[in-house]
Amino acid sequence: MPQTVSSLFDPGAFTIVVAGTLLACAARCGWRDFGAALREAVALLGRGFNEEANRKALAQAVGAIRRDGSFRASPPLPPDRALALMLETYLRHGSLEALHKARRAERALDEARRVSAAQVFAWAGELAPVFGLIGTLYAFTQLAPATGEDALRVTLAAIATSVLSTLYGALLAHLACFPLAGAIERRGLAREQQREALAEWFTGQIAQPASPPTGRRPHLRGVA
Repeated sequence: MPQTVSSLFDPGAFTIVVAGTLLACAARCGWRDFGAALREAVALLGRGFNEEANRKALAQAVGAIRRDGSFRASPPLPPDRALALMLETYLRHGSLEALHKARRAERALDEARRVSAAQVFAWAGELAPVFGLIGTLYAFTQLAPATGEDALRVTLAAIATSVLSTLYGALLAHLACFPLAGAIERRGLAREQQREALAEWFTGQIAQPASPPTGRRPHLRGVA
């Protein structure tokens, strides 16, 4: 079994497919978008949107705003960047219109980043089989006329490289690139839904008029 597994690894074919796909994808989308897509892929390993921590921070902010007013309140900001920007905008301007404007702008930026990152990996998935074919063509160039005992060895090595190049291209596309594109899209949509739910709750709370004190009036003894 170990010998069978080791026979499925060809460093030359692997390098051609992986390095070629990465370079071609970066050239197609630009190094900036390519780096941003890699960061989004690495972020998939993290915890993601911390709904509990963000809800707690917004609840504290609502209490501080009701107690001190929007201009005097200084609550801790939520860990999520979009929600923090929304809260900071409201504290600075004290206006729901400014808050909604900041929400729309940040939602558009987040959607653009998500779509761009998913598109980069979708392009990589399209390019990987192409470089699998390029690896196959490269292997065919190694079929130079040979004599003696080297002829069979060179021919078998070239055939193995050509087959493995095609295999690496298909595996890279369908086990890495396309799944990453889908995962980034799903994680981004789930994060946006959770963020929007918290933002709607926050705006609903601060839009409500402050409730009057509910404590009972002291009873004055001996007063008619």
